[in-house]
Amino acid sequence: MNTPDLHSLLQALQTNGVNYILVGGQAVRLHGLNRATEDVDLVVPFDAENGARLIRSLEFLESSKELQSWWFSKEANADEIQNIRVADELVIDILFSANGETYETLKPYIRKIEIDGVTIPTLDIDGLLKTKTSHREKDAIDRLFLLKIKNP
Repeated sequence: MNTPDLHSLLQALQTNGVNYILVGGQAVRLHGLNRATEDVDLVVPFDAENGARLIRSLEFLESSKELQSWWFSKEANADEIQNIRVADELVIDILFSANGETYETLKPYIRKIEIDGVTIPTLDIDGLLKTKTSHREKDAIDRLFLLKIKNP
């Protein structure tokens, strides 16, 4: 955990009982790769009540004031899944799908890590590999690192 804002976010998510999975660069960092990342990626389920708890957790960010809990419902995403970006002191990408993987399909890969009194639901190596199959350069670097951990 590298910033007070990130710690505040994760603490608020825990306090408010938000169902989420930390993925992306921050999750890879938790596994030991020291790399720069500019955002926080959270995979969340389609659930308006969970969305309301998430919005409550983001109240410390000015740009979260426009979020609506109904955006988190399956019905709101029926035609096309719309991920949500909150750009403020922290840039938070709220994802309903990460490389085609949803909260439900990633649940079996959840690994909880505790840092500074905060329990963080993230992914094990296999789960992260499922979210890192795109052809972006940073994903290729992450995949290499994760595969080295998996197959030393």
